[in-house]
Amino acid sequence: MDILFERKSCRSYVSAPIPQQDLDYILHAAMSSPSAMNTRPWHFIVIKDKETHSKIMQIHRASQMLANAPLGIIVCCDIEKQYKNYWQQDCAASTQNILLAATAKGYGSVWCGIYPIEDRVKAFAELMNLPENIKPFSLVVIGKKAEEPKEKQRWEPEKIRYEKWQ
Repeated sequence: MDILFERKSCRSYVSAPIPQQDLDYILHAAMSSPSAMNTRPWHFIVIKDKETHSKIMQIHRASQMLANAPLGIIVCCDIEKQYKNYWQQDCAASTQNILLAATAKGYGSVWCGIYPIEDRVKAFAELMNLPENIKPFSLVVIGKKAEEPKEKQRWEPEKIRYEKWQ
């Protein structure tokens, strides 16, 4: 389970393509995540086109790393398939699996939030020509790392409680 500690947000990539078998592995991992009542309401849009990357970078300022990355994956939800409004949790679990699978294959990745920023949700829906029932949740940028992100210490035992708060 060291992969959980190895995963770091990467914002610097080289433009080397990702082989289809690695992309399939990453997408298989995304579809293997848990979902409420096993509804699996997610859909994925793989974006490799540099012109589309440029458009995404215009509507999402925090996605500028797409300039050198070979691809981005937009995680979406079919809200008609969700269970009791758990779609955000379902898509978050799927997004996390994408990040971990990319790390397992030796790639860097970063999660760029789309939902709940309404302007972003609307802009991505328009750009991707999404039907009304499909909502964009996140953008994950993936690629070969141009540099190794610095290690961050995230262990904070003071945030742990047992049995109740006090």
